[in-house]
Amino acid sequence: MLSEPVVRRLQDPGINRLVIALSGGIDSVVLLDIVSKLSPRNLCAVHINHHLQSEAGEFSLFCESLADRYGISVTVLDVAVPSVGSLETKAREARYQAFENFLLKDDLLLLAHHADDQVETILFRLFRGSRVVGLEGMPRERRIGLAGLLRPLLDISRDEISGYAENQGLHWINDPSNAGLSPDRNFIRHKVIPEIESRFPRLRGSVLAGLRRDEQARRSLRASHVKTLGAIRQSPDALRLSALRQLPADELSELLSAWLFDLGLPLPAGKMLQELTRGIKAGGVIDMGVKNFHLNQFNDILYVLKSLPEIDIERFPLEAETIVPGGRVTNNNIKGEGLRAEEGYQVTFRTGGERLRIRHDRSLKNLFQENHVPAWLRDRIPLIYSGNELVAVAALPGWGVPMSIADDWVAPPGAAGFEISLILADRVC
Repeated sequence: MLSEPVVRRLQDPGINRLVIALSGGIDSVVLLDIVSKLSPRNLCAVHINHHLQSEAGEFSLFCESLADRYGISVTVLDVAVPSVGSLETKAREARYQAFENFLLKDDLLLLAHHADDQVETILFRLFRGSRVVGLEGMPRERRIGLAGLLRPLLDISRDEISGYAENQGLHWINDPSNAGLSPDRNFIRHKVIPEIESRFPRLRGSVLAGLRRDEQARRSLRASHVKTLGAIRQSPDALRLSALRQLPADELSELLSAWLFDLGLPLPAGKMLQELTRGIKAGGVIDMGVKNFHLNQFNDILYVLKSLPEIDIERFPLEAETIVPGGRVTNNNIKGEGLRAEEGYQVTFRTGGERLRIRHDRSLKNLFQENHVPAWLRDRIPLIYSGNELVAVAALPGWGVPMSIADDWVAPPGAAGFEISLILADRVC
């Protein structure tokens, strides 16, 4: 049922774990059954409990029982979905953040989206006004944190999945929320597509054919700018502004589009792309929020970064690892360096006016400037306290920022020390 390229990808020896996102619905149950027959040594499952329905606990129990029958482990992750804004969007954001936190380096997360889901996604983005060149759907494969994400069923229709499930005698659960019309995607699935298909029965095939055509057009756009991009890239998700300012405005706008396409990101709205181009040409400071990502300038570099949730915790004890909004705080034991190992350290975040004594009292503002900490990250860096005394500022290894430790708090030679870091999930790649 799976294509040969997909099977080869699933059997890649470089994969750490194959992790099936198991909801208990027919699509993920079929995906589990198909992949399990490839006899992978490293198959496991993860189930997200959003706690949005009274039956949520039953769904988790079903997935645990199903995984047991297949002889694989399943991890149930509980997420809290904010009540503000679109419930559909917030649930998706919470789910993908949970996936990212759970996945390890070289894992491959398998999602059960199929061809009909792809058509619904294309129409949803079209109706919402997403700015892309041509039609755009879900990518078959992309990065997610330290791992990869793959949709093995993306060429298979909902009818084919149903037929497989019935022929194999599989059992699944039906989520009652899928029948409601309030979520936009449900409305498209149950109302819009059937209405269009009553007049244009080849809708699905035509949309998917258009998607393949437009994907090729986007690849051509990226290829036409690959040489210029290679010359001005600081890293895949960062461009040198001094080089961008040398380009004519029209060429600059096209290059920015090709850059975002190359990273698998949607374009900002037309006016916003024009504003970005004008800001770069004028030498202004770039700080622009776009759905799901940000464009920020630091020194001479323009970065495209994932949007991070607000910090919603105030103070917590220092432990080996603590999940915080947008990343995690790690504490590794080392010898003869780092913060001297003691009990009772507390971690909090900047509120203003903090000072750290390194040779003399220094404001965090000056310390951050010396360590080249981007302005938008300064309020996210964990501060370590012993009682009411600020004794250390965590490292930010993703940005080359070292840990700062107050005088008299550095671990002596040969003694146990703590190396505390903030590992952020802000980089696109």
